[in-house]
Amino acid sequence: MKIMGSPVPAGTEVMSVPDDIGHTSWSQRVRSLLLGPHGGGTTRRRASDAVRIGIAIVLVVICVPLVQANTSVEIHVTELITPPPSGVRWLITSLWFLGSIGVIVTLVLVGLLVPRLTAVRQMGVAGVAALVICLLLDALLGSSAGRPPISDFTGFNPRFPVLQLAVATAVALAGLPYLSRPMHRLVVGAVSLAALCAVIGGYGLPLGIIAAVIVGWGTAAACHLAMGAPNGLPSASEVTDAVRDLVVEVHGLCSVPRQEWGAAAFTGTDAEGHPVELAVYGRDAADAQWLRKVWRFCIYRDSGPTLIINRLQQVEHEAYLTFLAGHAGVLVPQVVAAGRCGPARDAALVTRLPGGRRFSESEGEQISDGDVDGFLRSVLVLRTAGISHGALSPETVVSTAQGPLLRDFRRASSSAPPMRTDRDLAAAVGAAAVVVGVDRAVASTCRVLDTETIQAVLTRLQRSTLDPETLRRAGSQKGLLNTLRESLAAAAGVEVPKLVEAKRISWPNLLMVVGSLVGLWLIIGVLTDVSGSLSVIRGASWGWVAAAFVLAQLPVVTGAWALTGAVMGPLPFGRCVALETSNLFTSFVGGDAAVFGVRVRFFQRQGLDAPAAISSGAIAGSASWVIKGVLFLVCLPFAAGDFHKPTSGGGGHQGIVWIIIIAVLAIAITLAVVTLVPRVRRLATEKARPHLVTIWKDVKAIAVEPRKIAYVLGGSLGSQLLIALCLGASLHAVGEHADFATIIVVLTLASMIGGAAPVPGGAGVIEVGLIAGLTAAGIPQNQAVAAVFIERLCTAYLPPIWGWGTLFWMRRSDYI
Repeated sequence: MKIMGSPVPAGTEVMSVPDDIGHTSWSQRVRSLLLGPHGGGTTRRRASDAVRIGIAIVLVVICVPLVQANTSVEIHVTELITPPPSGVRWLITSLWFLGSIGVIVTLVLVGLLVPRLTAVRQMGVAGVAALVICLLLDALLGSSAGRPPISDFTGFNPRFPVLQLAVATAVALAGLPYLSRPMHRLVVGAVSLAALCAVIGGYGLPLGIIAAVIVGWGTAAACHLAMGAPNGLPSASEVTDAVRDLVVEVHGLCSVPRQEWGAAAFTGTDAEGHPVELAVYGRDAADAQWLRKVWRFCIYRDSGPTLIINRLQQVEHEAYLTFLAGHAGVLVPQVVAAGRCGPARDAALVTRLPGGRRFSESEGEQISDGDVDGFLRSVLVLRTAGISHGALSPETVVSTAQGPLLRDFRRASSSAPPMRTDRDLAAAVGAAAVVVGVDRAVASTCRVLDTETIQAVLTRLQRSTLDPETLRRAGSQKGLLNTLRESLAAAAGVEVPKLVEAKRISWPNLLMVVGSLVGLWLIIGVLTDVSGSLSVIRGASWGWVAAAFVLAQLPVVTGAWALTGAVMGPLPFGRCVALETSNLFTSFVGGDAAVFGVRVRFFQRQGLDAPAAISSGAIAGSASWVIKGVLFLVCLPFAAGDFHKPTSGGGGHQGIVWIIIIAVLAIAITLAVVTLVPRVRRLATEKARPHLVTIWKDVKAIAVEPRKIAYVLGGSLGSQLLIALCLGASLHAVGEHADFATIIVVLTLASMIGGAAPVPGGAGVIEVGLIAGLTAAGIPQNQAVAAVFIERLCTAYLPPIWGWGTLFWMRRSDYI
């Protein structure tokens, strides 16, 4: 399709069209059918691959206990789809081998077409890595990962994970970035069908198949992270040849520094030497827009423009919105051509721009007040016409002789709701502020917009409104948004309004929900383990249980004393008690990190600046751990003789050993990265050093006030002693007892293990540590389990109920 922005002026010589335009050689068509665009051999590493690796590790770890449990879900699945009819068994076997071995062979042959055998090398590395991981899991866990044999799985291969499928998945996913879109679908479909046939044919059990796919997925992500992967977009030379299909000649194309997933942007000149821009939508354009739409729908109240699946429709949409904005009176690029081109039939949009410089390429003093006013007037015109640009930033505004020009309408929408057009105005004001400064941006806004419109802008002027390029520039100007809002409100003579909630769900609320679900799941697991000790619990002395409950509630008071001693100046004691009560829920769903964050927020609400709030939170948290360490060292010599090596039932101890090993490895890896990687070491020094200096200064200031020292240390000590008394009362409730020093040592070790484990609040992990410590101290297994259950019920399971209510009350009261 050819679209012209304006008729050809009279007297203009019409360019002759070469005979080879629109014709593609047979070899190019075959290559485009099998492989994606070469892109000049450029590759990129995505941070999301590192996230995939972490997710894969977590999922495999979760699969291990599920395999060992022989879950009813897995049994029902195998009963539902097996055995296959005898007449189609040959088909199941064929699909299994074609989807695993066949995919590997096919992809290696196709990979030979990629220059320098890049794809073959990467697929080979991924396959070998998946094989090694499967063998390591086999050596650590056994070939079946400790699955107990049962009659329901007779005739199935119990291997975990299924080696053949893991290697095939790794090879397939490592090679996907090199393949064309049809080959993508074919390979993914073949591997998915092989996974299904593996269960039906008895080549693996469901969890073994799932683990194999996860291993292959994570291995391929690791290869892409280490070696890079093609971005699936054509190179500048390929685009130069491809746009000849649109009867357009371009010269000197080069890619722009800022690229988006699924689309490639180029700049160059046309046959007459005028500047042109090209946007080429590749094979991933639909996926990129779909994921962006889903993400915005889940997180934000406004999910943005209507979802367009076809990349040609995306080009036509951008061209149409560019025309529509020009018709409304805004200076926009001239659309030269739009349509499919090249052997891969990518969709391309070619636009011609007048000479000028983008705001992002200019210094603030090089941009006149007239350009800033014109920019805001253009956005106001779009707002009046019901058009939302959707991506306003210093990158999308060009200063020309005719005035400011708006470009890049790929995220624009017509008939936009007022909330979207107001967000555009706020984004424009923010973009102007980061380029020319707050004062000039405020003055220009007051000249162009009326008071009512300024109030609408002020309600939208927040981080979620700004384009990533604007946010990047604002990152070097701390407090820019707050300063801009306050200055703009003062200049317009209005109060600073409350921000409109742009997000559908906030991160704190999301973390609360996820943490609550995780905590509930872990509690259910603990309750299942308690079933063997129900008779002990039924016979417990309820007077001691009541005493344990009362003792468990008192640490919120001593914790509040510690908080009042951790800050310079007075704090309302009642609010500190409420804060510690709310932290009963916060610590359970988020651990010590979440408690620290809530405390810092509380200190800021009480008038402390950010450095002082962080310092006070660190002092309060550190004092607790210092007291734990001192108590542990004091009590250890008195309790050492009470511990002995268990003669049986060492499963809990083995679990603790694994947790300690994992925690030590994680700490060692973190320290090694911080120490050996210069960039990370420099970043850690820049971020941590100012806070450490502030903390040390506050510690010295508190040290000269005996009352503050008594509060922070005495409160922390009181909390630890009360928890120890609670555990002692729980032991008495089940007819057992232990020395106070032994209880202190057991509690300290369990809290250290729970703090190191990647579980909110250490739920489930602390219980294992307490039970193991008590049994090592001579408490019978059933009594130890019952006592730990009573203690955790009083300190961890029930208190989050009223802690949750207190937390939401404090949020409504703006105390946090």
